[in-house]
Amino acid sequence: MKPLIDPESTSFLLIDIARMTRAEFEARVGAAELGITAGEARTLAGVARHGPIRQNCLAELSGQSRMSVTVFLDGLEAAGLIRRIPDPDDRRCKVVEVTEAATPLLQELRTIGDEVRAVMRGAMPETEWEALRNSLRHIRNNQIAARQSAATRGTR
Repeated sequence: MKPLIDPESTSFLLIDIARMTRAEFEARVGAAELGITAGEARTLAGVARHGPIRQNCLAELSGQSRMSVTVFLDGLEAAGLIRRIPDPDDRRCKVVEVTEAATPLLQELRTIGDEVRAVMRGAMPETEWEALRNSLRHIRNNQIAARQSAATRGTR
């Protein structure tokens, strides 16, 4: 009989890799003693990647609760690493953006990210690594397109 669950399915592999990558990143952020928590580091990186961005959109894109993102942003704002400004399209909302003061910290986070990716890559040849990245981009774009299509049809 065929097993009901395939432990090596693409979904499980992606989840395992994401979990292990996050744990490695968090351990390295903690060891680097940057003055921010791993959650704040992930949130700061998210703002740098997507910003300026509304807080609720950042929470959705990062897969974190709105409350967690708010707490992380509070700490980052107190440290002068981000600022919240009124959303020009809806003054009831806030848009988050990084400040110049965050640049050195973001450079350190980039170095940590590079180290984590080096662990992930191991001895994989550059051509295979790039092929994997391209495949992952394709998968992400498929997911985005499917989500947008479902939203257009109102089936989400």
